[in-house]
Amino acid sequence: MIYDKIENLGQYTFNNEKLNSAIQDIVAGLIEEENKSIDFQKNKIAFHTTLLKEKRYEAHKKYIDIHVVLEGKEYVEVANLQLLTNKSEYDSENDIFFGDVSTDSKFSGYLEKGFALICFPEDAHLVGAHKELEERVSKVVYKIQA
Repeated sequence: MIYDKIENLGQYTFNNEKLNSAIQDIVAGLIEEENKSIDFQKNKIAFHTTLLKEKRYEAHKKYIDIHVVLEGKEYVEVANLQLLTNKSEYDSENDIFFGDVSTDSKFSGYLEKGFALICFPEDAHLVGAHKELEERVSKVVYKIQA
């Protein structure tokens, strides 16, 4: 998991060239552009946050996610996949499964405009939550093959 300001993402270099390509897209300010790439997919979504206690962690086996908020803020948590309990069945078509984390050994905070959250397959992540007040969020999620 990497949580950092967008302006700092250019400092990271990965062995995964598709991930490097997505990072360059973000750093170049092309987040909201609908440019097509063979290296990654961008999903622009808008939603209202959900109360934290109603959310579950999600995880992926094949893809790396980069979450970039354009408007609003969302409460997020990230924990190592080995801490995930009560796992749902893996949906291979959508590369997703869900579960719960009941330990304090996790990262938590708010993701807002100007920051990015990179979640690797070993990172179970709870996103789109709020602790007190519902927020309207607009964001882009990059999907990169791991």
